Amino acid sequence: MQKKTYKARYSEISDILVSQITSGHYELGQQLPSEQAMSESFNVSRFTIRAALREIEKMGMISRHRRRGTILLSDKPVELIVQEIKGFEELFQYPQDTVLHMTKSSSIEADISLANFLKTTPGTEWTRLEGLRVTQDKTPFCITDIYVPKEINLSLKDVNKPDRPVFKIIEENFGLRANEINAEIMAGSLGKERASRLNVEAGSSSIIIVRRYRDAGGRLFEVSVSEHPASRFTYSFNMSYRR
Repeated sequence: MQKKTYKARYSEISDILVSQITSGHYELGQQLPSEQAMSESFNVSRFTIRAALREIEKMGMISRHRRRGTILLSDKPVELIVQEIKGFEELFQYPQDTVLHMTKSSSIEADISLANFLKTTPGTEWTRLEGLRVTQDKTPFCITDIYVPKEINLSLKDVNKPDRPVFKIIEENFGLRANEINAEIMAGSLGKERASRLNVEAGSSSIIIVRRYRDAGGRLFEVSVSEHPASRFTYSFNMSYRR
């Protein structure tokens, strides 16, 4: 006789809400009913509703804010990318199941603000390459801006090579070698245009990773800036410590 399997009540409610979302019951950016309203509708405690919403939040479909309530971000589950770092070299690379598509190139002179950000001298000329990194199912993963000195004649064709970090491409084609790599991770908030490109709500939290590459003489030859929706990306460090 086959055993019956029972689902926890919060899991059943999560399934119902996901079904409602995927069928178009709610619109993107819309605020879902309050926890109190849901608890009365499903005749369960608010604790059970919170557990159900946590499950949907893990799918990247909603974001929950203390004062703004629960906002619908996506009408289908979104893949969460967890980048596990096991060694120094991996700190500067992305998972192999993501692809970077650079689509725009422009010349820019570093004003004081940009120079301070890049950590270079005001008035220097740079090429800015802009693009989007996506997962295998074409889900937007992050927006990436890459800055290289103008004298490094790097084209969109050069950087649109799968499985090749841009700094490696520069090393192979322009005789430079990364001797010092600095990485900063910071919190941010997505404006309307960037949020639209990443298919999330404007004002959503983001994780920004800035990487700066210098050669043995201290010359800065690349700065990459990648902005990820915080709901879709986790950095996980796993390094051995030996005395």
